[in-house]
Amino acid sequence: MTRQLIIRYALIGALALPPRLQAEPQHCVRAEIVLWGDGRHDDSAALNAWFRGADAIWAENGEPVGESIAGHSFRLSAAVYVPGGTGRRLEDFRMLWPERGETVAGGTIRSGTDPDAAPVITGVSITGGDPGEGVPFEAPDPAPAGRDKEASCATS
Repeated sequence: MTRQLIIRYALIGALALPPRLQAEPQHCVRAEIVLWGDGRHDDSAALNAWFRGADAIWAENGEPVGESIAGHSFRLSAAVYVPGGTGRRLEDFRMLWPERGETVAGGTIRSGTDPDAAPVITGVSITGGDPGEGVPFEAPDPAPAGRDKEASCATS
């Protein structure tokens, strides 16, 4: 019996990887939020994240977007929500939902700095939208996003 245990432990020891060959722990970086703003690529998720206050970069050159966007066109496939209080400003823009035949364009959307105040919309035209589009409404505070440090790691 003792001899069998010794043989088993010897096999396990021989098959176990030495510490220098074991996989290193993954140190993943946060995935970038990338905006195109060219009217051809779907910017739905990125524009919503930016309006929520997340940092974003421009796809064309990798430069930070900052707190203000002017003169860009966004192709979208989902609703865009502008919460108050994030300090974001969008002006001289065009949002296009080709599948719905809706276009929102023009002036300025400012989220302001007060999270309890509604965003300010001026000089914006909506064509092809449903009644009530572009009208501020009360919504519950979103639940904090759970952090999954493995979520942005490459997998195969």
